[in-house]
Amino acid sequence: MKLVWIAQDLHIGGGQRVICELAGKLAARGHSVEVVFPRGRGGFELPDGVVPHPCGLDLKSPPLSLIANFPALIAAVPLCDWVLCSMPVSALAGYLAGKLRNAGVLYYVMNDERALFDDRTLIRSDLLIQAYHGFTDLVQRLPVKIAVNSRWTGTRVLHGCGCDYPVVPHGVDLKIFAPDGPSLGKGEIFTIVTVGRRHRWKGLSDLVEALNRLEEREEAENKFQLWIVSQDKFDLKEARFPVRVIKPESDTDIAAIFRGADLMVHPSWFEGFGLPPLEAMACGTPCVITDSGGVREYALDGQNCLITPARNPAALAEAVQTMMENADLRKKLAKNGLDTASRFTWDRAADALEEILVTPS
Repeated sequence: MKLVWIAQDLHIGGGQRVICELAGKLAARGHSVEVVFPRGRGGFELPDGVVPHPCGLDLKSPPLSLIANFPALIAAVPLCDWVLCSMPVSALAGYLAGKLRNAGVLYYVMNDERALFDDRTLIRSDLLIQAYHGFTDLVQRLPVKIAVNSRWTGTRVLHGCGCDYPVVPHGVDLKIFAPDGPSLGKGEIFTIVTVGRRHRWKGLSDLVEALNRLEEREEAENKFQLWIVSQDKFDLKEARFPVRVIKPESDTDIAAIFRGADLMVHPSWFEGFGLPPLEAMACGTPCVITDSGGVREYALDGQNCLITPARNPAALAEAVQTMMENADLRKKLAKNGLDTASRFTWDRAADALEEILVTPS
């Protein structure tokens, strides 16, 4: 099959990583795969066999680039069997391109897209947020095939009125994310790692508040430090404990960071899937995860992680302290986490996606 994936950009981010991984797996299976994206919005190196197709104008502003290059994204799609897309703007472009090329269109939804800007981090205007809500609702009603990355995401499509959509789960590269390999290095101080983004819904401020609570406890015997894996800049003046922001250059770097930590904490308010904790599990690192929705695809409280309510720093602090004080629990969760991660591979994800593409509508 000839497959064309429209990406809003290929800069660093979870959704972009997923596009690259799935595109690479499909290309390795003999499909012709091309990724169309706005010129200047690259970042991830596409896997072997996947053809990059930058188009339009090289504009520095992401929103301006997306708007100005919208017609170019549609025009750049060649004759193909399927147009694949994710996120509302690329989904609309995919729908229009599919109509012009008489191709099938698959809209792969990877999160509660309607809620992405509700925290006012990137969009502060109520009017603009309401407009985005309306646009998302419109796009999700287009006559295209929809797949989701978790059952929870499926419930969020169409403003929480979604149907039983096919699930294409995310995966882990078990050659990179594994217990054995280079490590950033464990020290005498207990090390907590998280993957941070500037978006408030990613929960970094909740984690800082939780760890501040632990730092204030006079009875706390264990000292700790926090590593934040991110390309973003943060104002961390509220943190009353040692904190370090680490900017990895590759997945190999991320795996080494996970292996060097004693505990991984994922404090998001909501996640379509939540890949970082699963990658940490694959590295043998025990996890504390907030009950953020899509993580329920693999997270089992007390079996392969500890789960706490989202947006609850007090509960998060208790879970972290429990893990700090109980080495046997950490070993148990780490062992079970390895077993869990072994079942989530990109080959399995590609199997699910390929089945959708080859099954007649």
